[in-house]
Amino acid sequence: MRFFKENKILSILLLLLSFYLYNNYFILVEPNPKVDKKSPTYINDLYASDERIYNDYLDTTEKIIYKKLVSASKNHIPTIYFKSIMNKLDVEKIYSAILVDHPELLNFGSLSYKYSTAGDYEITINSATPLRLLTALNMSRIQRIIQKIKEDTKDLNDYGKIKYVYNWIGKKTKYDRTFTYMSKNQSAYNVFINKNAVCAGFAKASQIIFQNIGIESYGVSGNTTGPHMWNIIKYKGKYYYFDSTIAASISDTSEHYYDGLKQTTMKEYKMSNPEWYPEIETTNME
Repeated sequence: MRFFKENKILSILLLLLSFYLYNNYFILVEPNPKVDKKSPTYINDLYASDERIYNDYLDTTEKIIYKKLVSASKNHIPTIYFKSIMNKLDVEKIYSAILVDHPELLNFGSLSYKYSTAGDYEITINSATPLRLLTALNMSRIQRIIQKIKEDTKDLNDYGKIKYVYNWIGKKTKYDRTFTYMSKNQSAYNVFINKNAVCAGFAKASQIIFQNIGIESYGVSGNTTGPHMWNIIKYKGKYYYFDSTIAASISDTSEHYYDGLKQTTMKEYKMSNPEWYPEIETTNME
């Protein structure tokens, strides 16, 4: 006690640090009930993937590449090599499949690919997260952010939950116009930890949140005025587009701010693989 009395400033700083660490890293959280750590598709505790695209829409060769890329990203292995099976492979299709199936794969950024000097096909995963140890540490912080969202939405109906996620993205994050094309912006990690990203990061973060609060949803890659990623959500038995990137991109004082569910304003959205998804409503939610 004497030490604390003689070092009041240090004592206050230690108390504040303890409070910060407890709230961000140590406070107990309610687990995602869908997550099964014994599942072969398990990546982490944020999200339970059923690998729907992998199971239903990829051929045997595509599945091999998909699994190797997922494993490499999970283990922070930057580059993998393949033999001649890559000659006619649609790498972009596999990349989109992983984006949709595994929003919780925090390290999975963009891909670059070419033939190596040895004649093999070389695919490099451009890392979307910082050092592996720091990413693992911040997993606890992300879980506690999601826990707060679950507490805030527990008494809301489905429409209220959907609107909450849209507004949460809009109020907590910003579209990164400075480093738009960096791989970090492709990850939900950047949304939760650094509070900025681009469309892929926002769509993945929304997907993770939706599963944790009980809203059926899907990630979607495609085009609007350029390459884009957004979500599909289920509401009253129907499916609608949901675009949280809009929330992060425009001011909440704009009359157009809540455009996340206005289907009539999203007519130019084109999915890259429409066969992967249910039929989308073209009228606004009722």
